[in-house]
Amino acid sequence: METFLGKTARHIYAKHQDDLGLICIVLPNRRAGLFLKKHFSALIAKPVWSPDIYSIEDFIEKLSGMRKADPIALLFELYGVYRETMKDKAETFDEFARWGQILLQDYSEIDRCLADAEQLFGNLGNIKEVEHWSLAGDALTDFQRSYLQFFTSLGTLYTHLNERLREKNLAYQGMAYRAVAGSLAGSSSALPWKKIFFAGFNALSAAEEKIFSFLVQSGQAEVLWDTDAYYLDDHRQEAGKFLRLAIPRLKKDPKQELLWKENLLSTDNKRITIIGAPRNVAQAKTAGAIVQELAGSPSSTAIVLADEKLLFPVLHSLPADLQYVNVTMGYPLRSTPPAALVDIVFGMQETARKFSRGRKGELRFYHKDLLRLLAHPYIRAMLSGSGLGYRLSSQIVSRNYVFASRADLEKFAEEGQKADLEKLRPLLDPWSGVPDALRCLEALAELLRTVFLQEEEKRSLEAEYIFGFSKIFKRLASLNSDYGYITDTRTLHALLRQIISSTTLPFYGEPLSGLQVMGVLETRTLDFENLVILSVNEDVIPTGKTQHTFIPYDLKKAFGLPTYSDKDAVFAYHFYRLLQRAKNIYLLYNTEADGLGNGEKSRYIAQLQYELPRVNPNVVIEEQFLQPEDMRLEKGEIRIEKSQEVLEKLYENAEQGFSPSALNIFKSCSLHYYFRYVAGLHEQDEVEETIGADTLGTVVHRVLEELYAPYRKRALGTEDIRKMKEAAPALAEKYFSELFSDGELRFGKNLLTLKVAVRFLLNFLDAEIKFVSEREKAGEKLIIEELEYPLGCSLDVKGRKINLSGHADRIDRVGSLLRIVDYKTGRAEDKELRFDDWEAIVTETRLNKSFQLMTYAYMYAMGRSGRAETAVSSGIISFRELSAGLKTVKAAGSDLLDSEKLDQFGKQLAALLEKLIDEKQPFTQTTDLEVCAWCGFKTICNRN
Repeated sequence: METFLGKTARHIYAKHQDDLGLICIVLPNRRAGLFLKKHFSALIAKPVWSPDIYSIEDFIEKLSGMRKADPIALLFELYGVYRETMKDKAETFDEFARWGQILLQDYSEIDRCLADAEQLFGNLGNIKEVEHWSLAGDALTDFQRSYLQFFTSLGTLYTHLNERLREKNLAYQGMAYRAVAGSLAGSSSALPWKKIFFAGFNALSAAEEKIFSFLVQSGQAEVLWDTDAYYLDDHRQEAGKFLRLAIPRLKKDPKQELLWKENLLSTDNKRITIIGAPRNVAQAKTAGAIVQELAGSPSSTAIVLADEKLLFPVLHSLPADLQYVNVTMGYPLRSTPPAALVDIVFGMQETARKFSRGRKGELRFYHKDLLRLLAHPYIRAMLSGSGLGYRLSSQIVSRNYVFASRADLEKFAEEGQKADLEKLRPLLDPWSGVPDALRCLEALAELLRTVFLQEEEKRSLEAEYIFGFSKIFKRLASLNSDYGYITDTRTLHALLRQIISSTTLPFYGEPLSGLQVMGVLETRTLDFENLVILSVNEDVIPTGKTQHTFIPYDLKKAFGLPTYSDKDAVFAYHFYRLLQRAKNIYLLYNTEADGLGNGEKSRYIAQLQYELPRVNPNVVIEEQFLQPEDMRLEKGEIRIEKSQEVLEKLYENAEQGFSPSALNIFKSCSLHYYFRYVAGLHEQDEVEETIGADTLGTVVHRVLEELYAPYRKRALGTEDIRKMKEAAPALAEKYFSELFSDGELRFGKNLLTLKVAVRFLLNFLDAEIKFVSEREKAGEKLIIEELEYPLGCSLDVKGRKINLSGHADRIDRVGSLLRIVDYKTGRAEDKELRFDDWEAIVTETRLNKSFQLMTYAYMYAMGRSGRAETAVSSGIISFRELSAGLKTVKAAGSDLLDSEKLDQFGKQLAALLEKLIDEKQPFTQTTDLEVCAWCGFKTICNRN
């Protein structure tokens, strides 16, 4: 296969082999120059001076004599002009930075197209005035006047920016193009080359066309085109749109031979495989499999990524034995770990300043920000030696610190972790302004650099990431020192995000060897025998109609500025030009639609399928669809069989004792039981920011236990309970303070919940006073027998001893009646505590409270005598229904649980336990989806 650059090298060498050092070759990009030099080296047999090879941007910069302004400095320069123009009406730098880059792009485009800027911006101002014109003659609002003033000032900003940059001998890209196009006629005699070759260009801007045309007509230049008759001669093909316009204009002689028009798409043998793959990961895996099939020719193979986000999935999917891979596209900094770390650090500081309530000058950081910071892989690597990251995270969660200061973290750290804690100091010191923030970021970058440079071979990529960010931090610090426009950290953060999102990290390697992985624009002038193109989806190839610009479509059209339809034609050329010389072509696209409607294959695929076979009988096109694995789980589909290992775990649980709550989980959903009690899965512990229902119930239980403890085993009087009322508020605050810092209980929802807990306790004790008083009048005493009493008993199930265990909140005696009492801060409905069918109690989830109370009564009776002989009453005291007193479980219409009822319950309990340990009955999902609503494992079961 003869490539375009190979043909270019031969053509130039044949004409200028004796004066090659006096030749200049201009290409669309720098990458092409490396490959062109390789082709020259294959032709040259003796030492010669190399021709000058430039990308078009470098060529223009050289001819202009001006230095290219970097994008960040250019934004600062534009803001200076903007402030001088708008004076006191100027927006802050933060607000300006959001649209300043768009304006700079418009200015550059206007200059590249040699549009009359004054006339264009005058028309733009008029358009905006017409949009706000009122037939009724209504006066403009202040906002409308400000809006119009902005658009009428764009031309002034353009003029003043150009003047300021010329004074400093700086230029943005379009400005340099306009300067060269305007001055070339007067400086052409000074050009240092004998001949200039422009090779591989397609859509020329007006400035480029003027420059090329002047040099061609003056005999100083020649244009070498890379085109094919298939799309050049057919006016319906958008890929040849700009070539059909430019080629006639750049011919010195209308009869001159066109160099070069191929006829490969219509005659060459090609095999095109179109693959619809579900999701981007499937595309990456498929690309890796294709490369494996083409293992014999990696140097003639290219993977082209229309979507840059696929770079790392593709790299991870390539065959492990592939020796060389050359990545020619940059990797976006916004997708690297340091970008997330920068956001975390700013979020920590901003949230701490807004919401922390510490001593004066002390920042208290929100726990989620701290946990995100400590979980970041770079911070974990920095603190890995001492285990400080894990220690701080666990302490924050276990001690329930919603906000934590640096002093708190020092308290959490162990003695051997102090040195690592010192590394976090720059991140924990308060920022008094932008200089502090930039110093913090630079210090963090330096710390991380030393961490990753210790393992340079393994961590070189991370070191490159950090180096890229370090350069940005230092550049911003320098620019802000010179200009002083960034006045607060919020502006700094917004600007950093903008810079990071538009910056890519280059990869370095051997560009001429091995498999090439590249973006679409990097493929210009390059040819490969084997092509694998990913993300050939509509709105990716070609891109969508969205354009960030202040100039309306019609105005762009009138002044010759490129519109989205022009960009479609440019993409079409890149696509078809890639296919010209390729033999084996794989076009992959994502078949899965997302919320924005993606999942449609590109129109270019449809065009190929319909049009190409009609003109080229040597083309074979086949389409494949990869079938995704069905991830949707139907009811009952998840089944966990009881292996020997699972049975051993169940027997271990049986020896320790099954609790009523565990058995309730099993009868509600046996798979839930497996996850929690067999597999040992638990929901991740989290800091409880506001007092939850569980914590409220725990505190109420602990307070009541402490209040009643001195009165065990004796009759309780009303005066005793009045003393408890006096002590209750202080005890509630004491137990809440053990879970929350004092500051967290003094405001907001937590303070309200504390007051609710105290009110629960006082209302309960008032109800107790009333109850004791009524019992005393009836000649009965209330005696507290036990508090937080451990219950337990054993059953024989299939010849195996099964233990039960649990705790009763309180066991008391009223007259001759023994009561087992369970405190609940929630409600207990009557229908949950009433049943007639004994089988229902172990099958219906609505009777879970009844099951728990019956199990308590059964364990108490069986644990004391070995037989269910003691009649008891078991019930709930609900703090939300204190007037109802003890709401007892009623079996067959009676709340007195005698030996006959407990024996009946025992039979059902044994049947449930037999099912639990039966090796033939697997763990399965519940069919009652209401049970899944609050289950922590519903994502595993796909029951979200």
